[in-house]
Parts: sequence; C-alpha cells; structure tokens
Amino acid sequence: MKKLVWLLVPFFLPLVLAGQDRVEKIEIVGNDRVTRETILYYLTSREGDYFSEDSLRKDFRVLWSTGFFSNLRIEGEEGSAGKVVKITVEENPVIKAITYKTGKKVKEDDIVNKLKEKDEYVLPYSYYSSAKVQKVKDTILDLLLEKGLYAAKVDVQADRKGKNEVELLFKIDEGPKVRVGEVLFAGKPKLPQSELQLAMKSNRPHSLFSWVAGKDVFKENKLQEDLENIKAKFQENGYMEATVESPRIEEMTKRTVFMKNQKMMRLVFPVNAGYRYSVGEVTVEGSKAVSLDYLRSLVKLKKGQIYSTKLREKAIEDIGETYRNVGYLYIQVMPIESLDPKNKRVNVTYNIYEGEVAYLHRLEFRGNNYTKDKVIRREMLLREGDRFSLALFKDSVLRIKQLGLVDLEKEPDIKPNPEDPTKIEAVVSVKELQRNNIQFTAGYSGYEGFFVMASYSTVNFLGAGENVEVTAQYGKRVKNYVLGFSEPYVFDLPITLGFNIYDRYIMLPYLYDRKGRGADLIMGARLKGYIRGNLTYSYENVDIRQSSYTGDYYPYYSGYGSGYSGGYYPGYGYGFGKYAVSALIPTVYRSTVDSPLTPSRGTMLLASLKYAGGPLGGEVDFIKPKLEFTFWHPTLSKQVFGFHALYEFVKPAGGSQVPFWERFYLGGERDIRGYDIYSIGPRSAEGQLMGGMKTFVFNAEYQFHLAEPLNLIFFYDIGNTYLQEQKISFRNMYSSTGIEARIFVPALRVPFRLILAYNNRLIYPGDTNLNFRFAIGTTF
Repeated sequence: MKKLVWLLVPFFLPLVLAGQDRVEKIEIVGNDRVTRETILYYLTSREGDYFSEDSLRKDFRVLWSTGFFSNLRIEGEEGSAGKVVKITVEENPVIKAITYKTGKKVKEDDIVNKLKEKDEYVLPYSYYSSAKVQKVKDTILDLLLEKGLYAAKVDVQADRKGKNEVELLFKIDEGPKVRVGEVLFAGKPKLPQSELQLAMKSNRPHSLFSWVAGKDVFKENKLQEDLENIKAKFQENGYMEATVESPRIEEMTKRTVFMKNQKMMRLVFPVNAGYRYSVGEVTVEGSKAVSLDYLRSLVKLKKGQIYSTKLREKAIEDIGETYRNVGYLYIQVMPIESLDPKNKRVNVTYNIYEGEVAYLHRLEFRGNNYTKDKVIRREMLLREGDRFSLALFKDSVLRIKQLGLVDLEKEPDIKPNPEDPTKIEAVVSVKELQRNNIQFTAGYSGYEGFFVMASYSTVNFLGAGENVEVTAQYGKRVKNYVLGFSEPYVFDLPITLGFNIYDRYIMLPYLYDRKGRGADLIMGARLKGYIRGNLTYSYENVDIRQSSYTGDYYPYYSGYGSGYSGGYYPGYGYGFGKYAVSALIPTVYRSTVDSPLTPSRGTMLLASLKYAGGPLGGEVDFIKPKLEFTFWHPTLSKQVFGFHALYEFVKPAGGSQVPFWERFYLGGERDIRGYDIYSIGPRSAEGQLMGGMKTFVFNAEYQFHLAEPLNLIFFYDIGNTYLQEQKISFRNMYSSTGIEARIFVPALRVPFRLILAYNNRLIYPGDTNLNFRFAIGTTF
C-alpha cells in the first residue's frame, strides 16, 4: 500500500501546486530611512514564489528582531493574479545623541566601559528601541550597585528632534553610599570574628583601613562571593563541614572615621564550624618524569596536623610549576579528598596526568624597530628547539626588561601550534624606550647647586645595546666632564667591557673642595643566572683643597666657614694636597629588579670592595667594603612598596690613616632626604663635622601611581655615620619622614622630585623639623 502511495505522489503533486497561490507582489508602506531593498533582504518570501502563511510568520519574526521598527504588520491580500503581501511599518527613531549626566563617583567612561564589556553599548545613529534602552539602564544600575550606591536612581529622557530622531539623556542620581557598620558571625564560629571578617573581599566593617581600601561599601551582589570566602577560611583551618548561611541584613547607626553619625548595614552570618579535621594519609600517584620523593616533599600536609585546603592548593601549584618548568605545560594535578567522619581525618591522593613535553618552536619579537633583534634575543635563556620551561621564559622576559632598552607592550603571547600542541609559538611585543638623551639644561640640585649642562647619552648606541655618555656640566659647586663607553656583549658573549674618562670638580660646602682627573677600566660578566660580577680598575689624580665655599648653605651655624684648622683634620694623616689614587673595585651582585628606571618588583643584593694602594701603587691606602640590599613588591593596584638598606665602612691599609675625603657624610635626597647634603655625621668638640668611618642607611617607600607620569610617595629614611670606636645604634640616628611627588620624564630618563619631610633631630640653631626640597634622581 505504501509503495502505491509513493507512486501516485508524482501525479498528484503538480495538481496540488497548481491550486496554490503565488506571491504576485510585495508592497511596503511606511518606510522612510529603511530602504525597500533592506527590508526585502530580510524576507524569505519573494515575488513569484508560492504563497505561504508559515513564511510570512517567519518573515515577521526576522524583521521585528532587526530593531528597525516600533510597529509592524504583514498581511496577505488577494491580487489580480495571486496574493499581494502587504508590509506596513512604523520605523523606530534614530538616536541622534546620547548623554550621560553622572555624579562624582561614577563617570561616563566607567559606564561606557561597562556597556562595552556586556556588549550593550549604543552607538549614535543606531535605531532607538525601548528594550535596548532598558538594558542600558539596568547595566548602569548594576554598576552603581557594584560601587555601593544602593540609593541611586537612573532616569531616561528621550526628546524627539527633527525628522524621526531622538536624543537620549541618562540622568544618574547617585545618592549616598551605603556602608557596612558591623559584620557578626552568630552560632558556633570557633574562629576569631576578625579572622573571618578578613576573609571577605567586600562588605568589611567600616574602619579607617577598610574605608581607605574601599572595602567597607555595602555590595549586595558580592555577598555570595563573601559567603564562599568565609567557608573557604573555615576549610583552611580544618573545618571541612562548616556551614555558612546567607546573612541577615539590619540597619544601624554608627560614627564614621570623620566622627559623623551615619546609617549603615549590619550583616549577621549564621555559621556552624562543625568538627575539625586533621591530615590522614597523603599519597602522590602517576608521576614518571619527576621523582615521587621530590613531589611528596612539595606537599606540606603532614599526617596528624590540622588539615588545610590552602596547603592542599599550594601543593597543586608547586607540583604544577615543577612540571611546567621542565616542559610539561599540559600537566594536570587532581587532588582526591576522602573524609573520614569517624576519625575526623582527611585522606588525600594527588593524581598526576603529565601530558606531553612541549618545545619552543618559534620565537618572535615585535616592536623593536631600532634595537637589533639579537640584542634582545641574546637575553633569552631559551632557544628554538629547547624544551619550553616556563620559569626560564619568565626569567628571560625579566632580563629583557632589565636592559632598559625596551619594555613590554603587553604580556607575551604564548600559544601551541594548531597542528601540533607540543610545538609552542611565542611572540614578545615590546616598545622601545627613549634611547638617545640629548640635554641642554640649567637647573638646581642639592648636591650640585645651580648649574648648566650639555650631555649626550644612549643605552642603545647603533641599536646594538652599547652605552655611550658624553657630559659637560658647569656650576658654582660642580664642574664635571665625562666620556664613557661600554659594550655589554663582547664577541656576543655575556662579557662587558667599558671605560670612563673624567675630569671632575665638586665643592662640599664648608668641608673641602675635590678635584679629580682619571679613568676607569671596567670588565664584567654574568656568573650564574641573575648573578653578575664586575671588576673595575680606577686611577685618579685628586687635588683636595680647603673649602672655598662662601655662600650661606648652613646660615645658622657660625662655626662653619673657617675650613679645617691647620689645613687638615688632626690625626687623619692626609692633609690638603694632591694625591694619586690607584684602586681595584670587585663587585658581585644579584638583581631581579624588573626595571632600572621605574621598578615595581624584585630584589637586588650587592657586595663590593674598594681596595686602594698596596701593590696597586698610588699614594693612598685604604679598604672600603659595601653591602647593599633593595626590595620592591607590588601591593594593590598601581601601588608599590620598596625598601633599601646600606652598610659601609672604611679601614686604613698599610699602616696609614683613612683620608678624610673617603669618610662618610650623610644628608640629602640620595640618602636621608629631609636634611641638607653632607650635614650628618660625628662632630668634634668644637662642632666640626668629622666624617664617619662606618655608616648605615635604611630607606622605605610606598608609591602610588596616580597618572602618567606622576607618582605620590610616602617615605621613611633613617641613618647615621659613626667613628671607629662607636657602635651603630638605632637610638643615635637621624630620620626623615614625609611625602614626595615624583614626575618621571622619559625623554630625560630621570625623575623630578618635590619633597616635604619631617626630621626627627635638628642640627643647626634655627633649623625647623619641617623641610621642603627639590631634587632630581632617585634615593634608591
């Protein structure tokens, strides 16, 4: 029977189609901006096709979804030779302009960025849609809630302009911010309330610190995230079955940090910590490439100790990093936890899926238009064909930044080859820093006084990374002429050779005048990893004279100005005069500081020794060791903390005395920035500055990057110099605390500084504790 039906279909189908109407004509009524061709483009119905009600319903849905129309009707009418499809439209107006009238806390850029993030940004001259406008309004309200503005309102005003055009105005009334007054944990928390509060990323109780960090604003949309963080804190402390319920929200009144009463929110979380679990059996399985004993040593969970999910995750991170550092980029570490409720223990098994080894297939640098490719490439610890070690790649990127020639334009693009995932292709995009520094300047510095200077320096001579410096500086207290050159890679080996030839004169007010003419020969090499060694030989003819300064640098102390009685310091052995100084200076240092100009992370440890005289010849004999440490670390967004410590001492050699010009004098923006230069140190009974045989300096900075190129810095400096028989004591130190505005000028490669400092001790009669300084350069 079925076969008979299929056989009859070809005979009856033409008869059925012959009785069906065709679309004779498509009429469009009401369109203005939207052309007939545009409307026809979205239709499936065509003139001459068979008429279908299903096709009309589909065409209606498609046309309505375009957003072109506020009203739409599609009808099929009888025509002379078939059906006439009549489409009647009312067009949506075109949005001529969009204005956001914002307050102080949420700006137009914030709104635009949020809309773009959610793909809801409305362009001018797009079609108006009430649904589209409502989405924008909802997104703005969400943004206001994220900022803690729960009393905010958004009104939309649409004004008709011209022919079917509209101007949109979003009026935003922010209202006051709602803050969190208290956060309480009711029930059986077992952990301190303060510890649980710190687990919350948002909605912390109002205090000075939470207010400064912006964490005290009530954000209802962040409560679930905070709830999960509280539960995670319980599990970090072994409470594996802890429960945390949604908080009860109450209104309260509390004084703000400005001592004003304000309505705030009280959050009460019902919690039950439950039983505390300890560590049971811990095993590691599935490793072939790395020793199981070594992997077990990375797991800090020890049997019998309190179980911690934080230590569990740290082990996953450390194991994964170990594998990625030897080329296993696709390593997966899966912890399987098994709770033993009876014994209150957690047994953990780390299952390891190693994956395949990945190799560096292609390495490309982009953006180095002037700097030669090999200058950057030779800093890479990886070559094409090597196993792709993530640690070596990160170290290589840091070494590139340390050159000071380029900076990263963006994070390196590391991706597998689409055809072979074991082949890694890396693209490092850089931007070149100011390579040539030509200056014709006049200025003032605490150390040099007023001066004029012409100089040319480059850290990228001919694009090959060589350093060249030519300087001529002239002022009342300084005359400085320098020619220097260094090649960081001799014969493409990590060996540095260079020289400096100089003729210098500097006046240390009321201490002495120093003229020096000589040369330095420098050789350096990378010893291992970030460890480098330098060896400098210096030969200099110095001429030390009684201070010729006649200004008012220390205007409040009449004892200064007469120089040193008898032309030298009693017992110093070396008076004023001319001396030849032949010295060897070995230096070893390790630096992971990410930038020599604007550091934000890393450490630097340096040890050096200046040895003069003896078998080297010359007329001056002494030994001068130095130990220095610097630390930088980013904290919050665009904020950096750093500190610096320096210890030096000088000892006589060959039975002679230490020259007084090799002693230590502190003060100024290079060490203790609130004090006058060279004003700190031990003094004689008559009040003369004698200079120290040893010195200690500590500096700390907290930097806020406000906007390019301005940084705001809070600082603390402390230090002093001491005679040989004196002990270093923190009770006998000078300190300077204050705030500094630092403006970095890329073209000059130095920052300009405005310093406001409070000094703990006064040196001269008439001094004040509060001092203002202008300076150039950095302290550390």
